Amino acid sequence: MNLEKYIYSLALAVVVSFSMPASAGPTDNQNIVISAADEQVNADDALELVGAEDFLMPTLEELLGAKFDNLGYVDDFADVKQDMVEYAKNYIGTRYRRGASGPNAFDCSGFTSYVFKKFGMTLSRVSSAQGTQGEAVSLADAEVGDLIFFSGRRVSKSIGHVGIVIDVNKETGALKFIHASTTRGIRIENFPDGGYYAKRFISVRRILGQPGLEVVSN
Repeated sequence: MNLEKYIYSLALAVVVSFSMPASAGPTDNQNIVISAADEQVNADDALELVGAEDFLMPTLEELLGAKFDNLGYVDDFADVKQDMVEYAKNYIGTRYRRGASGPNAFDCSGFTSYVFKKFGMTLSRVSSAQGTQGEAVSLADAEVGDLIFFSGRRVSKSIGHVGIVIDVNKETGALKFIHASTTRGIRIENFPDGGYYAKRFISVRRILGQPGLEVVSN
């Protein structure tokens, strides 16, 4: 029996036990006669005693306080996202070096792949390949932990730079991302910035929760 069925069965048993009256003893009411057939109350009958209109079985998400997908796997990565942000911030100020994958120096894709590897997810080594992984999402739907892609120094439609979204303001649509800057190393930027990155923005991709990119606990 899987976890969801077990919890529902347990909850149902508790409901039934509190909804059924105690058996009348010989001195309680001599006019009460319970037949064997009457004693065979199935689960459906028990729910009718409770009253379907008065009772609403809590969902598994409500019982356990976590979001589940259709297969029963937790798909709320709030803790992972926060841990990822804090881990990435540890490297603020680390110098940029082309082709470097850390921990003493990074280029942009070397940094993103290094951070995601810490959490059990393998990204391609170059930013253009990372731009094909996971699921494409709109900028308006960006969340913490997503990858954000830009063109390189020359404005174009080709991916040349990548960072990790670490903060999103849903009211204004503004966000922050952490990345390996060629001139300042690992740093945090605001987006949109009204200039350099706004002109070079290409896409956002979601890695967390995608098939083949499993998350491990740390």
